[in-house]
Amino acid sequence: MKFSQFYGVAGALSSPSGKYPLFIYGVLSLLPSAMASAAPAAAANDRQNVMVVTAQPAAETGTGPVYGYVAKRSTAGTKTDTPLIKTPQSISVVTRDQMTMQNVQSVAQALRYTSGIASEQRGANTDSLEYLYARGFLVDQLWNGLYTPGPAGGFGFNVTSFDPYMFERIEVLHGPASVLYGQGSPGGVVNMVSKLPDSHQVNEVGVQTGSYGRRQGFFDIGGALDQNDNVLFRVVADGFASDTQTKFVEQKRFSIAPSLAWQLSDDTRFTLYGNYQTDPDAGYYNSFPLGGQTAVSRRFNPGEPDFDSFRKTQGAIGETLTHRINDVWSVKQSYRYLRNNQTVQYVGNDGFNADGTTLKRTAYLNTGSVHAHTLDNQATAAFSTGALSHQATFGVDYQHIDYDHWFYSSPAPGLNVSNPQYGQSIPAPDFLYATSLAVTLKQLGVYGQDQIDIGNWSFLLGMREDWADNDTKSYKTGEVKHQADRAFTWRLGSVYQFDNGIAPFVSYSQSFQPQVGADFDGHAFTPSKGEQYEAGVKFQPKQSNSFITLSLFQLTKSDVATSDPQHQGFNVLTGEVRSRGIEAEAHASLSNHLQLIGSYTYTDITNTESTTATKDKAPVGIPRNAASLWMDYSRYSGPLAGWQFGAGARYIGGSYGDSANSFTISSATLVDIALRYDLGQLTPKLGGWSASLNGSNLFDRHYVASCSGTSYCNWGQGRMVLAGLKYQW
Repeated sequence: MKFSQFYGVAGALSSPSGKYPLFIYGVLSLLPSAMASAAPAAAANDRQNVMVVTAQPAAETGTGPVYGYVAKRSTAGTKTDTPLIKTPQSISVVTRDQMTMQNVQSVAQALRYTSGIASEQRGANTDSLEYLYARGFLVDQLWNGLYTPGPAGGFGFNVTSFDPYMFERIEVLHGPASVLYGQGSPGGVVNMVSKLPDSHQVNEVGVQTGSYGRRQGFFDIGGALDQNDNVLFRVVADGFASDTQTKFVEQKRFSIAPSLAWQLSDDTRFTLYGNYQTDPDAGYYNSFPLGGQTAVSRRFNPGEPDFDSFRKTQGAIGETLTHRINDVWSVKQSYRYLRNNQTVQYVGNDGFNADGTTLKRTAYLNTGSVHAHTLDNQATAAFSTGALSHQATFGVDYQHIDYDHWFYSSPAPGLNVSNPQYGQSIPAPDFLYATSLAVTLKQLGVYGQDQIDIGNWSFLLGMREDWADNDTKSYKTGEVKHQADRAFTWRLGSVYQFDNGIAPFVSYSQSFQPQVGADFDGHAFTPSKGEQYEAGVKFQPKQSNSFITLSLFQLTKSDVATSDPQHQGFNVLTGEVRSRGIEAEAHASLSNHLQLIGSYTYTDITNTESTTATKDKAPVGIPRNAASLWMDYSRYSGPLAGWQFGAGARYIGGSYGDSANSFTISSATLVDIALRYDLGQLTPKLGGWSASLNGSNLFDRHYVASCSGTSYCNWGQGRMVLAGLKYQW
């Protein structure tokens, strides 16, 4: 018999999206799909003196939907579907319902209430320029568990960014993850999980408008193509056009993500997915200077409107094949091809002239592309040896990335900040920089992992060997360099689960990251290395739908390239960066009506070894303290029936504005709100319709997101108000 829905005598609390129940109250009953519509309507209206049943209505998986804000499983930390409480490393999960309620417009915005992450260093334009920092380091991004080329991997110009409406969840694995994913940042990874077909029919379409004349439309349609639910489909799309807080700068985007899932047998499933996104106007790509005799407005554009352009296009296709061989063995293959093209032409700010009112400017042209093939084959065995239960995973993964980047510049006329005169003649950029390169990266990795349970103990051991080859050609000199690296990484951790839901954990993990170049004697640089010690406690109360993580960590990145004091223009591998701190994060449903997300981050990061003046200094843009709190309140009866209210506050601590730590950027506290109303409460004819209103940085706090010197600063995003209308059926 097929069961499709849960019903309680007193009804169910809906998720922010309105699609799924969060909790079941009173007496639970499972209804066959044919009988689901016969659930007593009267019970849904009586929510007085009800009992909370804290179990979720359906089994959560590590990649599927989460009902509400509290995720309890993930694949990011082990490549297997594992409870968070059994993973001895900090993992944060932003659910679809959280993203919907907060109406996030970028992956960076989705991480605003996540501990350990500085997601909006680039300020106003995080939609197209996702530079995400975790525990003080620029982090890598994964898409459905496969590496995505980005700035953390040395592909700094070509930033692959996705529309967040395409995702079911966004996960953050805090700390080194090379044992699972190969070369990467010591700060961790951000894994974006696509909306993919499942057995639930999905029908959603909506529009919204708001600040800066935003016009936006979206839809999410999916379901079965046959009577037996063996072939499922889903199509998700989003598009918008808008002005921005910077004069003369626009944003336009269209994104679509189709997918198809085919259940070939009870043991075999094949999923094919794609994504196409074009940003003909990708927003702001510039900076503003501090100081001078004239204050620079947040609306001021230091470029040339008739010259500037920023456009990008990306497309990808991928597949996942899973097969259960028997009660012990299962196999999985994941493959994806991704292409990214991006061109930026702009007149950039280079700081003030001596008069303090005229900007020095340079015309730039960046253009390039990335082609990336990524493949991961793994086999997992579940078995026991005496009292020990094992889940062992073995895998081989491979990636081939071709990256090219052309970078030109030329002098440009200045611009008076007090009385800007746009429309000046800008010469075509013609100076070719040495950073204009063609790079081919090939990496092969072999890994093994064992997850062992014995009683209340869980242990995790992983090992990996990687071989990486880089071929680099300079477009400026024609010189070709080949570099081959190999690295062994490992991790070890354990968790003890007390019966009351408290689970202390400890872990050690490593990372490596190849570095292109050689020292004065011609010796090729070895990869930089990262290692982390982490200890903490996770808490999953037995009688509450909540999950809390508290961790302490020390993370060190060594063999960092720094200037050679004896040979000008060369580097040596003597640099070291140490980051240590505290992270706390809680996701909780406090009652039938109230949900909460809270986080706190303390990060102490220092260049502990360097041949330059940056020794004992902190990297720019990393706040020492950050905190956030979001609360969500819903009503199901009385005069406020159908309303859902959300409000949050984010504290972003001060950070250093240059590598010498000569000045600091002030802290900022920002307030966000969200309102949702079920229009079906007005009349049954409006059933399925809902209205929304969101405001971020509600009090329009003017703040600087980051600086990398007094000439190069980024304004934070000002107040953004969005109003929407959505229909689900």
